[in-house]
Amino acid sequence: MTAPRQASAAETRERLIQAGIRLFGEYGYQATTTRMLAETAGANIGSIAYHFANKHGLYLASATYIADQLRERLALEEAAAPPEDRDAAQAELQAMVRRMVHTFTEDDDCRQWLLLVMREQVSPSEAFEILQSRAFGVVQVTLSGLIARVTGRDPDDRRVILETHTLIGQIVFFLIAREPLLRRLGVAALDADTLADIEAVVDAHLRLYAAPED
Repeated sequence: MTAPRQASAAETRERLIQAGIRLFGEYGYQATTTRMLAETAGANIGSIAYHFANKHGLYLASATYIADQLRERLALEEAAAPPEDRDAAQAELQAMVRRMVHTFTEDDDCRQWLLLVMREQVSPSEAFEILQSRAFGVVQVTLSGLIARVTGRDPDDRRVILETHTLIGQIVFFLIAREPLLRRLGVAALDADTLADIEAVVDAHLRLYAAPED
């Protein structure tokens, strides 16, 4: 009879992070115990100290994981300078926004990350600084640069910053408020046709950036 395979250190670390994302999001940092984390991960309590030093270290590692995964899905290695050409910037903005739409509507991992991220939005901690510096800030700067190029404004212009925040909010709301949308549409899931309609609506909003202001 073959003995069960022992999990590698990397596998145990990954399971602990996934357990952290789930439990910290559901119960909050204070209410989540090391025993709960270890049991959910199928690991011993000592593995938390081995991989992360303590519960706080695991919490920060969970936030880092979310931030890095989000950047990977959005294909944002760093906040690159926008194209000089306005039409090229418009096309790049559209492509990035479409990646965001698909990530926040189709990627089930994002739903797992949502509760932890929302807790940090309501009550920012050290983990929020990780999320901001490694993901949120990169998204903000990248989108602001593209919107600025399309509108002919400065990336740090107050209007551009507000336009960027509004655009992000529109897209993220498809994740945060998915259930009300599904019920209003009378469907069980966001199918390909609905996703195409969402893209068309968002694309229409993006075209307004290139329209001359009154």
